[in-house]
Amino acid sequence: MRDFFVFLWNSPTLTTWGSFATRALSVLVLPLALRRLNAAETGLWNVLLFIVSLQTAIDLGFTPTFSRLIALAKGYEDTRRIVRLYNNMRRIYTWLSFVAFGLLLSAGTYYLQPFIGALSNPQQGWTAWVIILLVSLVYLQGNRYKAFLEGLNHVSALRRWEILTGLGTALTNLTVLLAEGGLLGLIATNQFWALIGVWRNRQLAHHLGNCYTQQKLPFDKALFIDVWQIAWRSGLGVVFAFGTAQISVLLFARMMPVAASASFTTGMRLLQIITEFSQAPFYSKLPRMASLYAAKKQDVLMGVARQGMQRAYWAYVLPWIGAGLIGKQSLELIGSNVQFPEPLLWVLLGIGGLLQRHGAMHLHLFTISNCIVWHIVSGITGAIFIVAALILAPHAGILAQPLATIISCLLFYNVYCSYLSYRFWHLRFWTFEQSVFLPPLLAAILYTAYIVLYA
Repeated sequence: MRDFFVFLWNSPTLTTWGSFATRALSVLVLPLALRRLNAAETGLWNVLLFIVSLQTAIDLGFTPTFSRLIALAKGYEDTRRIVRLYNNMRRIYTWLSFVAFGLLLSAGTYYLQPFIGALSNPQQGWTAWVIILLVSLVYLQGNRYKAFLEGLNHVSALRRWEILTGLGTALTNLTVLLAEGGLLGLIATNQFWALIGVWRNRQLAHHLGNCYTQQKLPFDKALFIDVWQIAWRSGLGVVFAFGTAQISVLLFARMMPVAASASFTTGMRLLQIITEFSQAPFYSKLPRMASLYAAKKQDVLMGVARQGMQRAYWAYVLPWIGAGLIGKQSLELIGSNVQFPEPLLWVLLGIGGLLQRHGAMHLHLFTISNCIVWHIVSGITGAIFIVAALILAPHAGILAQPLATIISCLLFYNVYCSYLSYRFWHLRFWTFEQSVFLPPLLAAILYTAYIVLYA
């Protein structure tokens, strides 16, 4: 029994799942929020959280790049390079924080005006926005420590602490709602725990990576140029892929009536939670896979990748189908002020998300080789998405968003990403995917057919 608990304690996948699970406790917060907040407050709450998540795009690809480079340096036992990378990260992430603040202050303030204007008390909305702006100055610093810890493969330790702070966030959010703290209270507690998260990651980095963090070096311009040549391609890919998707959600939400916007963004929030939860089995193993690649253990690496992908697909498909089957009735049961998305919209959103999971995991698997094509992949995918959305929007309305996602995935993203992965790792589609992607895809197709025919 002791060995079993030690295994749980040190498992990157299970602790990552635990981390995502506690973050996903917002699923428990969500029903209470939908009862306590009106449609305008719910809509603003959702878009504020989507705007906060856009800081991933402002990261410009540095976090996955630094994590991968540190993992490779560790695999090669190059201590000096890890020290140089860590010292450069301090300066780079400070710059990124100011970039994030400037973009949020300008574009974010303009975007939020109609949402805040729809509130009965707009002052609360503007106060919540000011809190987010101030926290954005330090928020990205947490990514710096996160990349460092993941690169050193201290994933389980990082995730264990994320579980505790995730629980703290969920419990304080529930307390705020029960105490009628409203929208402002929710945003204040979320941002408080975001600051705690940065402090937590800093303490862990200095504790677990003390031999690297204690050595102070000046900014290494030559190393920055080397890192930037890799990071800008990853960053541009994130901007086109994640950024385009998030911005499209925000644009569609701004064009819709208050009630419809709140329903759409609530559905997107729920799907985002499911997506984050499903990432754990694969993404938690990326540092280990990078180290296995450096150690030339490809057979072990492929076993880890296959298992991680398989679990990730099922961790996405099952909650998505479950939410689709009981979501409407559940919201009616709790007396929600916001409706669950229409069945066809939910199905299309889920299919688009599943295709994105497939393409993204193969792209990350290929990226372990340190050959970065994210800018090409996501640039073309983003362009197809924008063109498709513009063509479909006048005819399909809100359905244009998920339909454009599906079209861009089928025409390019999935085909090209899997091709790169298969070619580099010498894989065959049927041999690799018959037990990995095809079973959950079949389940998704059967559920879609049921909704189209009977819903």
